[in-house]
Amino acid sequence: MDVHKVTSKAALTGALDAVKAEVRAAGANDNVPTPAFTDESTPLTTDFDKFAAAVSELATRAPQIPPAAIAYDAIGGMIRQSPDCHTYYYDGRTRLDSRPVHPTGDPRPAPPAGTILQGPDEAGLTARMLPGGIAYIRWLEFRVTGTYDIRAQLKAVLDKALAAGAKAWLFDVRGNSGGNGADVIGSWFLNGQPVMKVDDKVGAPVIKTADKDLRLPDRYQLPIALIQNDQGGSDPEILALYLKESKRGTIVGGTSIGCVGAAAPTALEDGTEFLVAVEQYSGAVTGTQYNNHGIPPDVQATDAQAIDVASKLLRDEIAKK
Repeated sequence: MDVHKVTSKAALTGALDAVKAEVRAAGANDNVPTPAFTDESTPLTTDFDKFAAAVSELATRAPQIPPAAIAYDAIGGMIRQSPDCHTYYYDGRTRLDSRPVHPTGDPRPAPPAGTILQGPDEAGLTARMLPGGIAYIRWLEFRVTGTYDIRAQLKAVLDKALAAGAKAWLFDVRGNSGGNGADVIGSWFLNGQPVMKVDDKVGAPVIKTADKDLRLPDRYQLPIALIQNDQGGSDPEILALYLKESKRGTIVGGTSIGCVGAAAPTALEDGTEFLVAVEQYSGAVTGTQYNNHGIPPDVQATDAQAIDVASKLLRDEIAKK
């Protein structure tokens, strides 16, 4: 299912090399030939049989290594051949990532001074009115459950801001952990434009457009700036992608984490779980690959500067009207 189409040869060679490294570290002889695996992106029983035979030989040379450790090494070596933030192994205690990331941005930046429109709710949704009619809105997850829907709650905040005289939207998604609903929220401000190309393992890419039926009335179509950094990802990045590809808003801050796709889980017989990237998203207009690269800002700014920089951009836009 891997969208990156890693081959049987690459996956199993990576797995075998990782086991060999463990055997060497244990002081044993790792000189076992690497079998001639098939260079196709399809799991093949014959290749796995060859792999099993080679690993069994290594295990006999280092009997002090627990079988679970050998398995863990092999899985790590395999998934590193297809690095993606969506691809990882979870044993119930620890997560083994194929693409470890080390964010440097501030996950909880201080809110700006301004008139409070709404305090934090269960999704961390807050809003303040800043000088010049800028409605600053921040939330920490795209939370959609049986009792809470970020789309409805955010729409209610937009209404509060309009009633308070909002002239521009300043969305802050730093530290937002994702969830559901970014496509709906993005569509509010677009007019059915193509925004995203969706790739999977088979078939031609699919072009996704904003849902024209979800576009909000003209009173909501104010200038937009979105602040991001490398904390959080997925849905906030999709919202940024919608705004960037359509040129509907200005992205301010740093490059996002680059977790723009979808995963499918597989439960294994021992109770562990393996997730693999089955989709990745790029720009429908520009063709830019955002997954594993991140969405670059239109205007760079540090976390400390971002609100001031974005606010000035919006005030300048307001002044042009």
